[in-house]
Amino acid sequence: MNSTFSTPNVIFGWEAKTIVASIASFIIFIIGGWDALAQALVLLIALDVVGGLAQAFYEKRLNSSIMRKGLIRKTGYFAAIALAVLIDRALFHSAPAFRTLVLSYLCVNEALSVLEHLAAIGVPLPAQLKRALEKLRHEMDSDEPRQPAE
Repeated sequence: MNSTFSTPNVIFGWEAKTIVASIASFIIFIIGGWDALAQALVLLIALDVVGGLAQAFYEKRLNSSIMRKGLIRKTGYFAAIALAVLIDRALFHSAPAFRTLVLSYLCVNEALSVLEHLAAIGVPLPAQLKRALEKLRHEMDSDEPRQPAE
């Protein structure tokens, strides 16, 4: 029986690949491209999700509602990036000023979250790393102008 609707053809057929490629292209367009910052954020999100699962298993408190809220929040990240891209396109003729700011901020937050998960499961980490990321996040949150290094 040589059916065109057999499972391997449906999953790995050109139709499925076309759909996946189209969705990926659309998402990349919406977030303003696939540069190092976007790649870093996606990697940090993946590490955060895996780290959160590892921490939940380690602490024996796996909760699907907490994970669902986290995934919804991470989906919101991409909405914030898309908004920043729209602002950049409207005000700065596509120069990625707001996009870079939003992506950088989200990367710092995700990196801190990954560090917290690692620390919770007992991975030894240098305290200076967490302090540096917290300082960077505080500077990005602050309305005060950054002081030049002396």
